[in-house]
Amino acid sequence: MHRRTFVSLAAVVPFAGCTGLLGGGGVDTTLEDNERTEFDVSDGAELTVTVDVQEVFQPDMDLEREGVSFRLDHLENGLVDTRIVEDSETFDLEIEDGGTHAVMITGGIADVTIE
Repeated sequence: MHRRTFVSLAAVVPFAGCTGLLGGGGVDTTLEDNERTEFDVSDGAELTVTVDVQEVFQPDMDLEREGVSFRLDHLENGLVDTRIVEDSETFDLEIEDGGTHAVMITGGIADVTIE
């Protein structure tokens, strides 16, 4: 019985250090138009971001929107990254300045995961 416990802990403990850079454990949520969520990140953290678009809101004008807008900000230092996501996209980001960050989706609804 003790051997199984040790093996289980040995498998889990190395992963605990991987999420430590995020401080708050990352983000795994659905964001709607202009909704944002905050999380903490350490200096030099390498994040993997996945954005899965659920719905794109079309403006009242004659223009057609192709995707949602993803935006990641450092609360004190401003913009970190922004991009248009049409369907589903996974990308890596390196965070230079640690601290509280905010992620926001505009123009639709998307599932956002940051690890």
